[in-house]
Amino acid sequence: MYAAVGSYIIQAWRLFDLRIEHHPPFWMGALIASLIYLNFFTHHYIGDYRWYLAACALGLYARTTVLFRPRHVDRRMPLLLALILIGFFIWLAENINTFFGIWRYPNQMGAWSVVHVGKWSSWALLVLMTFTIVAHLKHIKASIRVPE
Repeated sequence: MYAAVGSYIIQAWRLFDLRIEHHPPFWMGALIASLIYLNFFTHHYIGDYRWYLAACALGLYARTTVLFRPRHVDRRMPLLLALILIGFFIWLAENINTFFGIWRYPNQMGAWSVVHVGKWSSWALLVLMTFTIVAHLKHIKASIRVPE
């Protein structure tokens, strides 16, 4: 699923001519993304720090705005709102897929139940982590000059 989220962000960046205003320093974005990634693996052993990381991300990206261009008209949206919306739609798709039995979680084997709403925040943080990686790659690509 991570590859699908990365592919979505890369395609959206290209199709909607995404630009970013007030992005925090790249090292800060990389640090929070790394901590989010680490928490995905360690939360079973040392505690779930997702909400602390979300609060840090909220402060770090509070001013960040994404500009995009659908149908030749510039629009803007706070990055945090975009993350929440994308996380919600992934969570919704996850519920639709489990409802139709495309896959099931262990607690859904006897009867279907809604995927826990806590997964919504996990998806939003995953999207932030992926967005940070793509933003770094776009930043690196812009700084490389390839002779023609």
